[in-house]
Amino acid sequence: MYCHKCGEKLLEESKFCSSCGSEVQILIEETTGSDNEIMTEQMEEATIETSIDSEVETIDEPERQQEIKRNPFMRLLPIIIPVISLIIVASGLSYYYVQEKELNSKVLGLKASAEELALKRDFNQAKKLLEKAQADRPNYIALQDSMTMIEKAMEYEAALIDVGENIQKTAFDVASKELTSLREKLNKENAPLFDHFHQEVENSATKITIGTIKKEINELTTVDQLGGKLSILATLPKDSASVVEKEIVNKIVQISSNDVESELTKKQFSEAFAIINKGLQFAVNDEKLLALKSRVEQDKLAFEQAEQRKIEQAMEAAAQEDLKNRTAAVHVSDFAVEVDEYGDLYLAGNVKNVATTTISSITIYYTVYDVNDRYLSNGSTSVYPYYLEPGAIGSFEDIYYGVYQDVNVEIDNITWYLN
Repeated sequence: MYCHKCGEKLLEESKFCSSCGSEVQILIEETTGSDNEIMTEQMEEATIETSIDSEVETIDEPERQQEIKRNPFMRLLPIIIPVISLIIVASGLSYYYVQEKELNSKVLGLKASAEELALKRDFNQAKKLLEKAQADRPNYIALQDSMTMIEKAMEYEAALIDVGENIQKTAFDVASKELTSLREKLNKENAPLFDHFHQEVENSATKITIGTIKKEINELTTVDQLGGKLSILATLPKDSASVVEKEIVNKIVQISSNDVESELTKKQFSEAFAIINKGLQFAVNDEKLLALKSRVEQDKLAFEQAEQRKIEQAMEAAAQEDLKNRTAAVHVSDFAVEVDEYGDLYLAGNVKNVATTTISSITIYYTVYDVNDRYLSNGSTSVYPYYLEPGAIGSFEDIYYGVYQDVNVEIDNITWYLN
């Protein structure tokens, strides 16, 4: 320690300078620098002390005192030397700090740019920037972490490309296995860089499902089978599934229409309505099916009206037939009348069943007139056989005694029973 006025070296714990008598001022400095700065200050102090000791040794005490008095600069030398040394060290440290700061800013800038490019899926360029940053800061752990993430992203992107190529080749089984493996890896990734990969995986899964269904459509032949595929498509994004959904609906309409036409030829209107209603469950408000339903309703009404007319005609025919059976079921032929030499009247004839059913107990009622059409008598006779089938012929005959003249005989009525 030296006197702040004359520069004379002071004894330890002395309160006054032994050379000029000035009061010793003790300066307490707080250091907040790093260990390097403290070491630097200690080295500077040691250098100053060595320099001063060297000068003191070379100059005799009296001469030294005289020199200090003649040259004021000598009194300031103990102060100037530490200051200059401090400036030099501080300048070096500042230069080093600035250089390191600029390098850090450059590295961080490269890292930020690489991450931005990675989010834009330009992984190759992002990797180049990180390699450049690692060349400046090879031990920067954050750079290595970013590089690892980008390399994973490049691996996942290549896997998605393979999946897409297999989808285009309609190799849906292979694509599905690849996608399952990729999904398992991505489930472990939560960084924002991988968000779009999760979405791409779901999009690819949708394409596989749609492609598989589309491939199966031509092999499906029933509305129920096609309806099951529509249920699967309903769980997928509408914009992706709409094309295949429309294709399935069109095939449902086609199958339903063909089945309805088949039922109409057999007049099975209830079955036709059931087919249309099932089709409308999947092809909601389809114009073709609704028009077909109206046609079935019209055909059903026309058929019912025709059937009603047939029934009425049949009833009418039955009534006419019944009337005929009741009133004109027999036809008389070969009717002959003869009076023999003894004056007795003989009559005979045939009866044919012209009804549509069997008749029985046929009775012929007749009246006898003279040649002047005066009433003489009446009678009746039965036809044999007792039962006559439709188209069968029976016969009758009768005798009326004691006429003794020529007569006319008219058949008044014929009765029978319908069986």
